[in-house]
Amino acid sequence: MNETDLPTAVEIEKMIWGDESWNLGFFYDFFNDPLSSCWILENTNSAQPIVGYGLQSLLHNESSITNLALHPSQWGRGLGGLLLRHMIKHARLTCAVRMSLEVSTSNERALKLYFNHGFRISKLLPKYYGSSDGYSMILQL
Repeated sequence: MNETDLPTAVEIEKMIWGDESWNLGFFYDFFNDPLSSCWILENTNSAQPIVGYGLQSLLHNESSITNLALHPSQWGRGLGGLLLRHMIKHARLTCAVRMSLEVSTSNERALKLYFNHGFRISKLLPKYYGSSDGYSMILQL
């Protein structure tokens, strides 16, 4: 990802999360953090070349997935798995021993993706997303 991709990532974020989405300032801060990695998924044959993005950070020996999102028109095509596998590979290359993330208990599509890639629920996070609960999930690398 480069800095010019950030506004498109924010657009995708807003399509998915609406008023609860992260703003451009958050993305710039994350992009400029030396312990963070920002990824995009591109389809150069599309009018919308950036179809998804992932944000992850490394602290000590744990890689944390901060966000993984796809343009809604790309859901159900296996692209989330492609991006997640890239993020897992990057975590291994940076010597992380585990990965962590948080996900809404109602986000069935994301839960299926994470379970299929070996993540397990480590704890319930009551009211983590305002009125809805979340799960903390872990993948041992």
